[in-house]
Amino acid sequence: MPSMARYLTPVLRNRPVADQFYELEFHWPAAAPAPSPGQFLTVRTGQTSVPLLRRPFAFSRYDPEDNSARIIYQLRGTATAQLAAKRPFDSLDVLGPLGHAFPLPDYDSRPILVAGGIGIGPVLFLARTLISRGHPLTPRLILGARTRVGLPVLLEQEYGEVIACTDDGSYGCRGSAIDALQSYLSTTSIATGSGESVLYLCGPQAMLAAGHRLATECGIVAYAALEQTMGCAVGACMGCAVRVRSREQYARVCTEGPVFDTRMVDWERSGA
Repeated sequence: MPSMARYLTPVLRNRPVADQFYELEFHWPAAAPAPSPGQFLTVRTGQTSVPLLRRPFAFSRYDPEDNSARIIYQLRGTATAQLAAKRPFDSLDVLGPLGHAFPLPDYDSRPILVAGGIGIGPVLFLARTLISRGHPLTPRLILGARTRVGLPVLLEQEYGEVIACTDDGSYGCRGSAIDALQSYLSTTSIATGSGESVLYLCGPQAMLAAGHRLATECGIVAYAALEQTMGCAVGACMGCAVRVRSREQYARVCTEGPVFDTRMVDWERSGA
């Protein structure tokens, strides 16, 4: 398991970026391990026993130049309401980085990144990382939401080529992120020179399962960052275990994941 530590660190900025979605930026200590796309952290959102457990959030950005990190979260209940109330210079209790990151594509492979809903965070982090490291093939980023107001207003050029889609057609393509992915794969060459396309997914489980099936049909490798309810987030409670195709039969999303090669996950027995 990658190294981790607990820190009390100041909030730098906390702003709404879409309907019920917020972006929280905070100082990341220079002595802390640098997070990578796909990893997450846990936050103690309040000072009382409500909520009792820490809450996991995926990193959506990390800037080593100014030692800052960000998460994107959705307003859902008590814990996220407490996060939304944070102001600059408020203290944030974080534990991280946790979990395993997305494996980066080969130099000659085309990265295709697909996100739905709150899954946008780690995908934006991955896209920005690939561009900042000079990957020669511009990432193709496909983002899906139910309506226009569900798409975060963060789509700067630093994220590569973006395809936005909404279920109701209020912005971009009409349909789901998987619909847009299928259309893209049907109109482009999967091979890129001596390499091939690599698919990266983050979002609801049904979307991940559909992405896996599409990748299998196209003969390309896919990686998915799973969204799972976590208790301890450090591998002790087994509350986030999912079915996998191995001798062990189960894997903990917090420690063996959250990123998996989609061929490892038993999607049928996982309910997707």
